[in-house]
Amino acid sequence: MGRAVWIARFALLALLVGLTGCLGGGHSLAQADWVVVAVHDGDTLRVRGPDARLRTVRLAGIDAPELDQPAGAQARDALRAWVLGRAVRLDDRWVDRYGRWLAVVRGPSPEDERAVQDVNLALLQQGWAWHDARHAHQQPWLERWHYRAAELAARAAGRGLWGQGEALPPWEWRRATRRSPAPTSPSAAAQTSESCRCWSWAIR
Repeated sequence: MGRAVWIARFALLALLVGLTGCLGGGHSLAQADWVVVAVHDGDTLRVRGPDARLRTVRLAGIDAPELDQPAGAQARDALRAWVLGRAVRLDDRWVDRYGRWLAVVRGPSPEDERAVQDVNLALLQQGWAWHDARHAHQQPWLERWHYRAAELAARAAGRGLWGQGEALPPWEWRRATRRSPAPTSPSAAAQTSESCRCWSWAIR
């Protein structure tokens, strides 16, 4: 009961997100510097700059399901529908160990092309991502609060992946996948067994 009340309170506070609009709303994209040329998954983009250089961008502050997870393709398709082929602004945060830029992506709102939305936040609001609490300390406190409240509101409303049963956070999915041994096909197992027999015969 205590957890339900806690979620309900955060969901109520999250209404402020809708009342104030997405972070960064109201600004113009007329001078946007980047165009989205590819969407890899629910939180990774490929963008082209004004000098034609390409950059891989990871959406900061969120973690979307992997493509081989339930709802992974849906999260990618939602992001693709919002930003592919469109001009965006990047609010750079840091570079991760894979060389990807982490950024808050600001793009046109689906409801009003003249308005600008925080795309990272929008994915949370629609239920296609988790707030990445592991790196929340690197976010400005107001942004961190908005992101957390948006996820809790989507959970409470059963939007996106939250309406598809028990959801495993992608960082736990990745950990479990790394630990799982690669399956061995019957033919490969047979070849290995035969090689062992031949080697055993040769050294007798």
